[in-house]
Amino acid sequence: DRLDSESSGINAEYGGRKGYPGNPGPTGVDGKRGANGEPGAQGPPGLAGYSPTRANAGPPGYPGKKGPRGDRGLTGYTGAPGFEGECGDIGPPGTIDGDISALAGAPGDPGQAGAKGKTLDSEYSQIQVYAFHSQTNTHMACPSGMLEIRRGFSFLYFDSSTGTGHGVPLSREGSCLSSFSIQPMLECTTKYCEVKGDDSSLWMPVGDIPEGSAAGMYYPSDELIVDESDPNDQTETVLKYISRCTVCESPSVVFAIHSFTNIDPSCPDKWEELWSGFSLIMGKDRGGGAGLELQSHGSCVKYFTPQLSVRCSRTGGTTGRPSCHFISQDQTTAYVKASNWANEQDQVDFFNPELKKSLSRCVVCRRITNIQI
Repeated sequence: DRLDSESSGINAEYGGRKGYPGNPGPTGVDGKRGANGEPGAQGPPGLAGYSPTRANAGPPGYPGKKGPRGDRGLTGYTGAPGFEGECGDIGPPGTIDGDISALAGAPGDPGQAGAKGKTLDSEYSQIQVYAFHSQTNTHMACPSGMLEIRRGFSFLYFDSSTGTGHGVPLSREGSCLSSFSIQPMLECTTKYCEVKGDDSSLWMPVGDIPEGSAAGMYYPSDELIVDESDPNDQTETVLKYISRCTVCESPSVVFAIHSFTNIDPSCPDKWEELWSGFSLIMGKDRGGGAGLELQSHGSCVKYFTPQLSVRCSRTGGTTGRPSCHFISQDQTTAYVKASNWANEQDQVDFFNPELKKSLSRCVVCRRITNIQI
């Protein structure tokens, strides 16, 4: 019954209704700490913090204490050899202990005799290279005991368009060109190289002029065209009048002796004669040419000729074509005058018997050796 009356809100004892809740009472004394609860779930990642900068970085911390010594590491690989060191100082003199005679060996046997000295009388000699000009349209053979190196055409002088040029002494191997060319020169500057039409070359003509013939009668008087593409090409005719040459290797020295008279000199003792001839000084044309050193064999020509050069040019002649001219008003050949020749005449005609008496004679000599190349 009480339960029923409580559930209906009526006080059974006094018979009134249930009153309103009273005001909260004063705070009670703290109770004892409860047991720890279970860990909560992991929260979401926090926002990224600010990166430290030099501006907001704190001051450097104090050096830490030295840590304990670590364990010994593993053995490394063998290193590469170092660079060679400098030589040390010279050590003090050593000392010898014991019998000194034990260090010295017995005298050796006499050595063999040395090689024979190199003289011109021995089988050894200094090799020389010379050019020999036949003054004919056939190549001469090298003198006995010499070795032929090559053959060619007798060349004298390179003449440029500026009036400057270069002569080649007849004794040098450079005066024997392997091929004939009317213009063997190419002029070069810092910008380009070119073949100039008025460049020219001087070649040595044949000198075996028959007795009774003058140079003007023997050599061609006209300019001869040298151009295989031209129907009037006369290259073969030109080559008939160009001297041939041979370059030879000699085991001994060759040189010329001039008498400065019209009497042939002779070679000294232990020297042999190769040929005798006339003492030549130079040959030129239009201001250029080749001079000869009188001790060289090129200054002694076997055949006398009043004309030592033939001028060839690409466009410099009267034909305007590549050509060679044998008769030139500018051509000059100089010989040594015989000192024992006396003639009141200033000029000697080519057919005058006195002509060759006015020229100095010479001889080409070679040192005698017993070597053959």
